[in-house]
Amino acid sequence: MQKRVATLRRMLNVQNDIRRIGELKLAALQRQRASAEATETRLVSYLDENHIYTPGYMKTLADKLQAVGRAKRRFAEQAEEQAKVLLEYRRRAGQVERALETAAEQQRRAEERRDLDAVIEAEMNRKGASLP
Repeated sequence: MQKRVATLRRMLNVQNDIRRIGELKLAALQRQRASAEATETRLVSYLDENHIYTPGYMKTLADKLQAVGRAKRRFAEQAEEQAKVLLEYRRRAGQVERALETAAEQQRRAEERRDLDAVIEAEMNRKGASLP
């Protein structure tokens, strides 16, 4: 029983580590998306300003805006996928946690039963030894 509890604890630790890694990946994707949005805002502001050189760079700015838009969509899709994966990691960790709680409770009951049996056996041996 102790081996099972120890194994489940190790499994829970691994599941928690995997979940943390998934959370870090999701946070990185969200930062990348925010960075792409900031870049897009900056590029749009170049178009809005009345610069003499803007007409010459219109195609370049439009190309960059399209690339940033594609990157934003890609980051959003990846973040959505990572959120689904993270949800699955959390579900698995919850399953292992419940199994660990059940195994720990069974182990506690077995130890209590063993202790009670030892007390009863000791009491029986003490009473049996004092009989004539």
